[in-house]
Amino acid sequence: MLNFTDKMHKRTVYELIKTQGFLSTKMRTLLSIFLLFLMAACGKQRDQEAYQFFLRGNDQLLRQDYDQAGRFYTEAIQKKPEFPEALTNRGLVYIQQGNYEKALNDLNNSLKINPKLGSTYQNRGNLFSMQGNYANALRDLEEAVKFIPDSSTAWAFLGNAQYMTGQEDLAMASFQKAEQLRPSDYTTYAFRGWVYVLRKEYEKARQDFENVLKYRPNEPSTVNNLSMVTTMLGDPKKGLEWADRAVKLTEGKLLAYSVNNRAYALLELNRLDEAKAELDRSLRLDDNNAWAYRNLGLFYFKKQQFPQAMDALKKAERMDPSVENLYFYLGNTSQASGKNQEACMYWKKGATLKEKKSIEAAKGCS
Repeated sequence: MLNFTDKMHKRTVYELIKTQGFLSTKMRTLLSIFLLFLMAACGKQRDQEAYQFFLRGNDQLLRQDYDQAGRFYTEAIQKKPEFPEALTNRGLVYIQQGNYEKALNDLNNSLKINPKLGSTYQNRGNLFSMQGNYANALRDLEEAVKFIPDSSTAWAFLGNAQYMTGQEDLAMASFQKAEQLRPSDYTTYAFRGWVYVLRKEYEKARQDFENVLKYRPNEPSTVNNLSMVTTMLGDPKKGLEWADRAVKLTEGKLLAYSVNNRAYALLELNRLDEAKAELDRSLRLDDNNAWAYRNLGLFYFKKQQFPQAMDALKKAERMDPSVENLYFYLGNTSQASGKNQEACMYWKKGATLKEKKSIEAAKGCS
């Protein structure tokens, strides 16, 4: 069973939404923009002006000019205070700017005015997911699919929230529904691909990530994920090619993850000195990455520097015990240090986490 506080999942799926947008564009993650059309000589003058500002805000939102979009939405709300669509879209602007408190306030106020706006539930639910509040996310996204049952994105977001609250069967059914509604919606493949990573179904994850790239060929986080998954599937040469591509596309924390995946591929190719340089670079960019410390432990293990290997691996364990194959490497390091009983303890622990390599290693234990 998955540890549903899995840090890697939240970091990869949600912190990258915050900094880069969900999959290469900031718009596609959250933008369920309400399309309102003005009718000539219809409604009050201030309402007409509000709608004009609203549409101008939408135009800037599509251009990813969030400051300007926010100003237009604010003008619209000042002209028409009870304008739930403008509140919702300004909430999206605040999400993109990382101002979650203001975003939540706008989304809440939108639903107070009109509690039947499915897209508002969808976006507030996704905001809750970004914050790791999956229970509230689940409630909102269940409402979203009631009001907008034809939204593939709402079903994809719901599937993610269901999986992160332990409802695996429902989650996979929601992903399937999303795919049926719109096969070209890459959000479905992105979320489900990472779920497959968490389930250690790496071939299925690879297929989903490659589907993302059919529609977003240079999506940074997906290229990065393909590097990791391909190396895990036993093709570090191809994993290194994906990592080289990811490094060119990414920045910030995502660059740290890309560099770390490049180091992992180099380790698997036994290009140890190059791998160490990349590990040092990754940790300079982000020293709170348990996967990088796992790889640092693997580097020291391959160098037969077992005390240093154990230190790095235990640091990874303290940060995130769900890191793939961590207990297999801890067991190997213990065994190489002459501590066979301790090695078996680690392998058995890894087996409970469904580490395939630990399961095989534990078969030799009494």
